[in-house]
Amino acid sequence: MRYRLLKVLCIALMLCGCRVTSPVQHNNGETGQASVFENNPMQRQFENLTLRVYRIVTYVTYESQVFEQGSGLTLNDLSGKDFDFSVVKARLVHNDSYSGTGFAIKVSEGKALLLTCAHTIDFPDTVFTYDDNANASGQRYLLGLSVKTSQVIQVSGNNLHCRAEILAADPANDLALLEIPLTSGDDRAVVPMAEGNKLSWGDRVWLTGYPSGRFMMTSGLISNPGASDGLLMTDAPFSEGYSGAPAFVFDQRADVFRLAGIGRSVAARSSYVLRPEKEIHEAPYNTSLPYTGPVYVRTEREPAPGVTFLIGSSILDDFLESCDAVLQTNGWGGIAREMRK
Repeated sequence: MRYRLLKVLCIALMLCGCRVTSPVQHNNGETGQASVFENNPMQRQFENLTLRVYRIVTYVTYESQVFEQGSGLTLNDLSGKDFDFSVVKARLVHNDSYSGTGFAIKVSEGKALLLTCAHTIDFPDTVFTYDDNANASGQRYLLGLSVKTSQVIQVSGNNLHCRAEILAADPANDLALLEIPLTSGDDRAVVPMAEGNKLSWGDRVWLTGYPSGRFMMTSGLISNPGASDGLLMTDAPFSEGYSGAPAFVFDQRADVFRLAGIGRSVAARSSYVLRPEKEIHEAPYNTSLPYTGPVYVRTEREPAPGVTFLIGSSILDDFLESCDAVLQTNGWGGIAREMRK
């Protein structure tokens, strides 16, 4: 009898110890709906942060010259007075646009300082295309030359449409700072920065931005905090337009959201594909007819869902500190120190 009671007790303890885990969801007290936010004040605090998020679209125009293959043209020949224009095979004008997200890390005196990714706004003035062959001096032969003739950075969101000015850019770390004018709105203090060494595996992170031009939020879990390269990984969904989107973590002790980083990219495999001219210029084409026009090479990226890279707060802090002299000139000095509080 005692053996049976002991067996039943052991089974009961085992059943009590087995629990099925599920994603954390909280009840919104006002609507009764399940929410990723623990309470209404936390949700409202996040909504206030979204008022500082803007869509960035950069419009770039390049004028290109395509040279005859086998012309033996080098970079030195372009600077000479006796340039032979007969080697120019074609002249083209190429317009393109790139979209991303910017976050106003501070608003003061009718203007805002936006943090974003450099790859959405920073493009080279000149692009050279080379042949595989070279002359006796080792100078490779040119196949093409593209010169940037115009660039406009348009910012929109929160009933605002304006142009932005680049204050600083760091292509190596993929970071940039923009300044925009504001027609209305009160000054807003900086958003505190999260300390990278205090982030842990499984910390929840919230992102908000403009994927495909639509204002959205998403969330995920942090992986590999403390990586030597300063990047964070998360399983939060990421798509084109999210570059530069702010990534927040919630500090439960201070009851405040902190900036843990900004969205950079999603893991992807790149390959070269051939594109017809009419597709490049987004003109309609009758696919039942054989194509005989020019063909262009484009890079196509196949994303790997579930692996999103964030530029961590330690890199952001170093970048802002390195830009302090420029920021001081424009009235934003000391912002790195402010965000460490």
